[in-house]
Amino acid sequence: MSTFYMGVIVPSAILLPLVIALFQYRYWQMPERLVFFYLLLSGVFNLAAKLTSDRAVNNLPLLHLYTVAEFCLLAAVFRSIFTVAWIRRALLALMILFPVVAWIYIRQTDSLFSYNVVPRFLSSLLLTGLCLYFLIRDLARPADARSRFNLIVVVGMLLYFSGASALFGLAESIRQDKELNTVIWNIHATFVLIMYLIFGVAYLNIPKTK
Repeated sequence: MSTFYMGVIVPSAILLPLVIALFQYRYWQMPERLVFFYLLLSGVFNLAAKLTSDRAVNNLPLLHLYTVAEFCLLAAVFRSIFTVAWIRRALLALMILFPVVAWIYIRQTDSLFSYNVVPRFLSSLLLTGLCLYFLIRDLARPADARSRFNLIVVVGMLLYFSGASALFGLAESIRQDKELNTVIWNIHATFVLIMYLIFGVAYLNIPKTK
């Protein structure tokens, strides 16, 4: 049941925000477009992971690629939200530097076919920090100046990536305990599911103006 939940139910749940997003297509602006591409990216990699896992193929190189693509795309989401020049430059620098760091990690640890603990942890930590920074700035603004879509999406991201930071940071210590490992990864899958549902809610809150 646990395998079915993590391998089928949670990945399939991504269809909900994707469908809702498509129904709201004419109201999209740049953040909505980029979040849709992120959901699409996740869906494609979820499917690829499922297919390779069913064929007993080591799909961890896909996780390395997904980690980089996920970080860069979500950093681009924040770059489309923030208007301050230095923040946008800093995000662009992160989008360039993070793939370099991930590649160095692979080369130094020869970990292409093993779990990428450090890049996953670093990515989650950086994205959690960006979420918190956004919320601090956004909640200080007048209510009528806020984007409900941006706020809801960032809350969903914060919920997932804050939990993921702890999970990936403890990955090595929990991996030896198979029972605990299963429980933790089920919790992780639940956070993913909740994030997908929150993204669906975000698309329902897009202002109906072109």
